[in-house]
Amino acid sequence: MTKFKTISVLLAIGLMWVGGYLLAHAGEAPAGQTTSTDAASVSGDSVAAVPHKVVAYYFHGNVRCATCRKIEAYTGEAIDSGFAAELKSGLLEWHAINTDSSQNEHYLEDYQLYTKSVILSDLHHGKQTRWKNLDKIWTLTGDKSDFMKYIQDEVRILLDSTK
Repeated sequence: MTKFKTISVLLAIGLMWVGGYLLAHAGEAPAGQTTSTDAASVSGDSVAAVPHKVVAYYFHGNVRCATCRKIEAYTGEAIDSGFAAELKSGLLEWHAINTDSSQNEHYLEDYQLYTKSVILSDLHHGKQTRWKNLDKIWTLTGDKSDFMKYIQDEVRILLDSTK
């Protein structure tokens, strides 16, 4: 019976992890493609529907360490748990982007990236008006609650400017 309970617990944990991974990556493009929200890729309908929105990006490469994966997971969780209504309405978007893909290399220069980064982009009618690199992510990965508060506070600042 103990062996059965152990297997059941491990299976449940595995299913929760897979479910969380799928939720965090819902809508993400297959490898080699992008989920870019550049002004050029925003349709006229979505711009009219949401004239001001915030896009949160996590930029990574092909090779990712445990800390890099933690940054992505914590950021996704902070955004999903703190801004469900804003995500649903289109006021906020969340994307993980692989900058090692040739079509995404421009982000390295666009945002002056030199390592894995979380960037918040403020868009007005499809045009980026400002952006911010959340550079404290690297020092906060050891404290999940401080990390999530930092992400949520920074997103909230930009979202509050949409009102």
